[in-house]
Amino acid sequence: MKNRSILLVGIAAAIAVIIIVINAAGIGWPFRLVHDQLFNPVGARLVSLRNTITGEFSFLGSISRLGEDNKNLQSEVLDLRNQLSALKEVGHENELLRAQLNFNSRLNLQLLPSRVVSTEPDDSRRFITIDRGSSSGVQVGQAVISSGVLVGTIYQVNDYSSKVFLVSDPDFRIRAIGQDGRAQGIVRGQIGQGYSFEDVAQGEVVTQGEQIVSAGSGLVPQGILIGQVEGVTKADNAVFQSASLKPLVNLNTLELVFVVTGLKQ
Repeated sequence: MKNRSILLVGIAAAIAVIIIVINAAGIGWPFRLVHDQLFNPVGARLVSLRNTITGEFSFLGSISRLGEDNKNLQSEVLDLRNQLSALKEVGHENELLRAQLNFNSRLNLQLLPSRVVSTEPDDSRRFITIDRGSSSGVQVGQAVISSGVLVGTIYQVNDYSSKVFLVSDPDFRIRAIGQDGRAQGIVRGQIGQGYSFEDVAQGEVVTQGEQIVSAGSGLVPQGILIGQVEGVTKADNAVFQSASLKPLVNLNTLELVFVVTGLKQ
């Protein structure tokens, strides 16, 4: 065994010496040719394969990063949409508040802003529920307005919510007066047909286009706008005359209303 090992070492040493001698004599080109023709292409293919694999992994990494970037962009777009939506809502509420302040400048009313949280589930829309109650000082009988126009009165009060009886209900009644002729009567609701101004004495003057306002009764102050005269019905042999009124606000789209809690001092 020992002799075999010595023999192998001797053979390896002899081969090494032969290679050194061949290279020194300049006759090693056949071996280099074999090396270049055989081993270099293999090496080149291995390098190319390595580069291809590296490129594939790099491409997959790029796709992964693009997916992550896309998720981040989608999140940013959603955030921007939420901000835009919030700004639109704030702008809308500011418009409602400005309109209310413009209408309220002549009456000096104490107003409590309230959101509409629900409506009656029928076509008449006779009631709405607001998010203010006795904890905010709301009382039964107080006027509820939108853009300075009467929309109803407080019908029922809970701690943190209240029910509003709308002017459009046929059972709604309130004393009213014409701004021009000062004719007095009762405003009553009519489902789908606006309001009517009734029990007006025949001798009173009511004209088309005249505005009708509250006459002042209970907790409803005088001078709150209710509607505008569209037509007058008058008969010579009747005791009273009446007029049809055009609503000045859309009761079906109320979002923000104001409870009249009193008059400013």
